[in-house]
Parts: sequence; C-alpha cells; structure tokens
Amino acid sequence: MGIDPRAVSGFSSVAHAYERGRPSYSDAAIARLVDGLDLTADSSVLDLAAGTGQLSRLLRGRVGCVVAVEPMSAMRSRMRASLPDVTVLDGTAEDIPLADREVDAVVVGEAFHWFETTTATQEIARVLKRSGGIALLWNTPTWTVESHPWLDALRRRLAPHKRAAGAYPAGEGSWQTAFARTGLFEPLQHVEALHEQTLGRNDFLAQIASWSWMANLGFDQRQAALDDIDVLVRGHESIAIPYRTDLHLARRRTTQR
Repeated sequence: MGIDPRAVSGFSSVAHAYERGRPSYSDAAIARLVDGLDLTADSSVLDLAAGTGQLSRLLRGRVGCVVAVEPMSAMRSRMRASLPDVTVLDGTAEDIPLADREVDAVVVGEAFHWFETTTATQEIARVLKRSGGIALLWNTPTWTVESHPWLDALRRRLAPHKRAAGAYPAGEGSWQTAFARTGLFEPLQHVEALHEQTLGRNDFLAQIASWSWMANLGFDQRQAALDDIDVLVRGHESIAIPYRTDLHLARRRTTQR
C-alpha cells in the first residue's frame, strides 16, 4: 500500500508552513518517552514520518543516534539543512529502509493515523531490537471559546474543508484495535502532558495552511480561506494555544503471539 494520496498532494507543498507553524511536544512527554523506553546516550532511535524534524530535534541531544525517515522530499530537504547530525532517509512506514533489529526505539509524531496500521506495525517491529519500543505522539489543542472568543467562527470556516477531505486511514482511534490485533507489542501505555505554543498571527496562519485538508485545497480556494481567517484573528498578534500531548508507549513482545 502506498502513501495516502491526500498526504502526498498536501504535505509535499507545505514544508515551509509545517516547519513554521506546527507545535513541538511537551518536555514532560519527551522525558516520559525517554525514561519509559530506557533510552540512553547509546540508544538509536528512528523518527518515522518525521516531517520537518520536530521529534528529531528533541531527541538528538538525549540519545546516541537519530535516523529520520520521511517520504516527502521537501520535508527531507528542510531536515537535512537544519539537522546535519540526523541521518535523513526516504521511506514510508510500510517500507522502512532499515535492517532488521537496527534501532532501540521508533517514534511517530502526528502521523500514525495516516499509516496502514497492520503493515506499518509489522515493519516497526521488524526494525526494532528485541527489547525495543514504540512511542506515538499527538498534540490536541485544548483551547476554548472563553480563552479564544473567535474559536467557534474559526471552526465554522474550517469544518466544510475538513468534512470534504474525509476520514484519515486509521483515524478516530481505529488504529489502536488494529495495532493490538497484530500481537507484536505489549499493551499500550497512555500518558498525557500539557504545554503551550505561542504564535504570531502569520505563524498561526502557517499552521492552518499546513493542515492536510487545507493544504489540499486549490491555490485560490486555500488563499481565500486563509485570508478570511486572517481577518477573523486580526488584532491578535500573539496567539497562545494550549495543548494536550497524548503519548502512547509499548514494548516489542519478545515472544510473538
């Protein structure tokens, strides 16, 4: 199975916006990831579907080696320019360009819902060392209309584009059932951590432009939508967005079911 065509057509054109606007991850979540998977200065970690390297940046000073695998050439180019100490490879979750049992951990930020879960889980288990583990992370905004009075209007403007894009291949938590069914990993542990991102108005618009359902709009339609949102948030030159980081951790089973 290849990459979802919506990911290809969307993310291939928004690398700059993605790097500029997407949030990083909670320090507490990264510390829990490192501790939970027993990562050290001798560990090797695969950042899978690495985007522009948000997770690679946070991990490279904590482990011995980070390898980033990313299918979009524009994303890879940005990583190579900004993270010269990270090995950046072309590849997908369903066909990882690493040898069997090569890494101590695999991390996936904001991407596992795009994968073909069963195939990707099998590939992740293949490249992990016997005692290795997986970490899956997502950021979810926890903003409210009380903290951001224009939020309802923003959601109304975005909703038609999101509906038209359709569901993710493994969205709405369906990945968890398929992941567990493989029997390749111990039960997932779920940890939550809070953090906040503060953006200028133009960086906030870049974040919205990087969302897949916006990135896949035609140029004129996307620009019209962004202009409309620009008017909506005008006067808010600093926008603070609170997030909950959801971290899911699991160890590879040493004896497969």
